[in-house]
Amino acid sequence: MPKLKVMSRLIAASTISIGFLSIASTAHAVNLTPQEEGEIKLTNLECLNSISGLIPKCIDTSSGQYGYTVTSLNYDPQFSASRLFADKRNTANNYSQFGIQFLAQDAGTNTDLDIVWLRPVAYSAAVEKKDSPKSNTSKQTIDAPPGASIGTVKVTAPTTTETTTTADGKKIIKNITVETTTVTKQAKVNGITKLIQEITTKTITQTTTITPGKPVENGQLEVGKFQFDFKNPLAGIRFNFFDIEDSKYSGILSYTNSKGETISIQELLTGKEDGNVQSLILNDVQSFVVQMGNPGFKYGYKNTLFNTGDGVNLQIETVPEPSGMAGLGALAMVGWISRRQRKNKTT
Repeated sequence: MPKLKVMSRLIAASTISIGFLSIASTAHAVNLTPQEEGEIKLTNLECLNSISGLIPKCIDTSSGQYGYTVTSLNYDPQFSASRLFADKRNTANNYSQFGIQFLAQDAGTNTDLDIVWLRPVAYSAAVEKKDSPKSNTSKQTIDAPPGASIGTVKVTAPTTTETTTTADGKKIIKNITVETTTVTKQAKVNGITKLIQEITTKTITQTTTITPGKPVENGQLEVGKFQFDFKNPLAGIRFNFFDIEDSKYSGILSYTNSKGETISIQELLTGKEDGNVQSLILNDVQSFVVQMGNPGFKYGYKNTLFNTGDGVNLQIETVPEPSGMAGLGALAMVGWISRRQRKNKTT
């Protein structure tokens, strides 16, 4: 794509009442965003290529001093959990066998910086189908064991669950309940009166099939909610959000510090010009929850500029122990202006 002019500007730091956001130097920062393209391995979704053995590459981020795991969280019942990719926005990646295609010039905003971003892909809601219960009954007659008493005993075993996943990601869940009825009585067998037991076993199976959702807009709807858990607590993390144009949807929702304290901060960023990059820093982080983008007016989101959603990408990197902090509670944001390719605005 043609080279784009990039302009940077510093937005005045706004003072807020929470003391754990601060400005810090990024000297000697470690980039925590994978520097190769592919799909980020999630704790709750298998990588696409683990099913097919094809691209995209499955990237495991859990190793090393700065290792972390990522869990995709539900954010709207109209959608299922999003997937997360490492992607250079100015290169094409064809994952069309999975319904995803990243173009060299994507729908929406592009950057000419040859850098890798964490890019969410929104998925439609899974379809659940619950079949009617099916039962199977078997009977047998045996001699009663010593000490048995005449009467009827009915026992229902705890329900067990069997879950299998097919090659296309469909999940089949079977809940199995076994009811056993034992009738102990006297009977004459070959001219001899004795105690026998008639045992009736009834097996009830309830099958639920969950068909996974599909990528929305061929993977072009860049929306998702994720939890990042680090192997070791970090002194500080810098978050770079790309192309937030809708206010109060994207940002950090909560984080946990090295003491295990979880703080809900709801630090949602303000929409800026097309192609902007906004940054903030959190200190003492063990884990965090981030919301990236919103699905747009089409899906019932009213405070949005776009019919088809405001997609957002993310980069994360370490910062050293804070020194020369610009006051407790300061939030740093930097805007980089790039170029808009296409977004459908509401009228």
